Amino acid sequence: MSSRTIEYRPALDGLRAYAVVAVVLYHSGATSSLTGLAPGGFLGVSVFFTLSGYLVTTLLVRKSSSPSGFVLGDFWARRLRRLAPVSIVVIAAAVLLSSRFWPGMQWTEAAAGLFGWSNWNVIGAGEDDLIRTIVGPLGPYWSLAVEEQFYVILTIAVLIAWRTPRPVRTLSIFVAVGWTASLLVQVLVSGPAYRLEFGTDSRGSELLAGCGLALLLHVRPTLTIRHAKHLAVVGPVAAATLLGLALTTDYDPPWLLHGGYAAISLVSAVLVAALLVPSPLTRALATRPTVAIGRLSYSWYVVHWPVILILTEDRTGLDRWPLVGLKVVVSLAAATALHLAFEQPIRAKTWSPTRTVLLWLAVSSGILAVALVVL
Repeated sequence: MSSRTIEYRPALDGLRAYAVVAVVLYHSGATSSLTGLAPGGFLGVSVFFTLSGYLVTTLLVRKSSSPSGFVLGDFWARRLRRLAPVSIVVIAAAVLLSSRFWPGMQWTEAAAGLFGWSNWNVIGAGEDDLIRTIVGPLGPYWSLAVEEQFYVILTIAVLIAWRTPRPVRTLSIFVAVGWTASLLVQVLVSGPAYRLEFGTDSRGSELLAGCGLALLLHVRPTLTIRHAKHLAVVGPVAAATLLGLALTTDYDPPWLLHGGYAAISLVSAVLVAALLVPSPLTRALATRPTVAIGRLSYSWYVVHWPVILILTEDRTGLDRWPLVGLKVVVSLAAATALHLAFEQPIRAKTWSPTRTVLLWLAVSSGILAVALVVL
């Protein structure tokens, strides 16, 4: 069991689809005089976090438990080939188009996007520069940075745990302590709202909830099967809860920043678990169109915001629903192009870890050099 790769679950791609659609509708509505359209759609990012925590932890634990063991270089090479190409292309485009569309953009935003610290760049810039950093073309990169930083911490935790007599138990303790610590940060830190919204420590509970689910199912692999009937009931409840919040929640209410994200992480983990067993909900999320959107959700998430910023009411002559429709269609088309031209081909490469890292460093350094000149 532990040596197998992760079984493909189409419904999880379907979940990605709904999460990214929520984010895109939220941003499209907020910039098209339709703030009531999916006002809590930003919670799609929270679902992404928990799903990512589950999948990456499942992969790491199974590889570490297999006879061949976990190879750090191979893991990071796969991560880079999976995530870096689309990210770099969008950053390069933002830099080159900055003089026309984003004259206030700074080179530090490009650097933070390239090397995975966008969230702390936003926090460090402070309230005075919040509009420039988080509302700039690379604003959504804050969540990519949280995930990338989390991957670093998680791989270190796995390497440490597998040097102990009971590695899964050790890692489970790490995860439980980490989730609790993240909750305490949300509850006890009294800094500005953006500190809690974008901090890796404050948002870590959402990723760690997915990690906890992965570890639970590693120890008890038949748990979902034995409780399939219960999951068929609680899964739709979890989905309805998240949908209701997406349709009604205003941006970052106090309850959400002070423990709410940790609570939502548990709801998302229940939903992920429910999608691992057959049910009407699982079948609904595994339809071909939904899965297709889920597969290009990463490209859509990365590119949708700069497209939305370009397609303004002044430039298009549209507003409200027609403008929302245009933003959704154009950003989806751009995402499809990125997915087919960059994400999928480079992800399929079998470059060695050394070659992958060197290529990433060379291309990223080149883009940064251009940013230093242009911005």
